[in-house]
Formats: sequence, structure tokens, C-alpha cells
Amino acid sequence: MISNPLQRVWVVYQASRDALKVTKLTLTHDDKETLLFHTTFESQNPTEAKQVIEDSLQEVEDLFVLSLWSKFERFLRIYLQQKGATLQMTQPAALAHPMYVYFCDEVEFWKANQMLDLLKKSLFSTYPHLIGQAKQTLEYRDWVAHGKNPNNVPSSNITARFAYRILNEIVETLLLN
Repeated sequence: MISNPLQRVWVVYQASRDALKVTKLTLTHDDKETLLFHTTFESQNPTEAKQVIEDSLQEVEDLFVLSLWSKFERFLRIYLQQKGATLQMTQPAALAHPMYVYFCDEVEFWKANQMLDLLKKSLFSTYPHLIGQAKQTLEYRDWVAHGKNPNNVPSSNITARFAYRILNEIVETLLLN
């Protein structure tokens, strides 16, 4: 049985973000030398340290969009392979198993947009906006994964919260079907 892989990523995202916020608060604490001992912030002045933390918060945001997408995409491939198991009922029986193995291998090479289009035409035909938002998330994920090219900025700035909400809704719907 396949389960939702996004919930664990979401918990880790929240913990990472909270840890950075707590670190930022310690910069103004009376005992900051002790609290920041053996950290990168130990020798920085508070202004520099705050900027590093702000930059880190943005980077964490982007990296968790990437992480959420990768878990979602792997879930989707496994889900499709499991649903394709009905191919094993094909007649003649001697063709069934090799055909299923071939299908499973091929799913690994499908493009994410192709899988999203398949969902849009089937289970999500009444919710095409959801698949559209997933495609925006994919576009942003691609931008992050390929070095944030300033000449090819995505059409939308996607947050981890947005990515989680959209992708989780798709996963939860698929788990019901």
C-alpha cells in the first residue's frame, strides 16, 4: 500500500524554518555568545547574521519546494505503476507479465507534464485548476533545480506552503481512488 510521502517533508520544513527563526531571535539575546558558540553566527555581527538567516530562510523555502516535488513525482510514478497492474490480467497470459514490466519501465521515463496531463484528463477533469497549479509548481521546481537562471524566471513565485497544499490535495485524492 502506498502512502502520502509529503507529510514528513512538511514537518521537516516547518522544523527547519522554526530553527532559523529561533536562531535569529538569539542574536538579540544577552547570552548570545553562549547560545551561538560553535555556529557560523558566533563571529558575525548581528546585522550580517540576520541577513544570512534571511537568505537561508529563502533558500530553505526553495529547497523544500524541490523536495516536495521530488517526493510527489516519485509517488505519482509508483501510483501509476500500481494502477497499471491490471495489465497483468491481459490475454494471452504469456503477454501479460512482460507487458506490465514494460509499462512499469516506461513510466519511469514519462515527463512530469505528461503524468499531470493524464491526471487532468481523468481523475481531475473537474478540477483542472489544481493540475494547472501543480504545473506552476513544476515550473518553479525546474527553475530552482537548474540554478535559478535570472534570464528564465518562472511565471509564479511558489512557496513551500503553496506547493504542499496543491501537491498534497492531489496525493490525497489519488489515495482515495
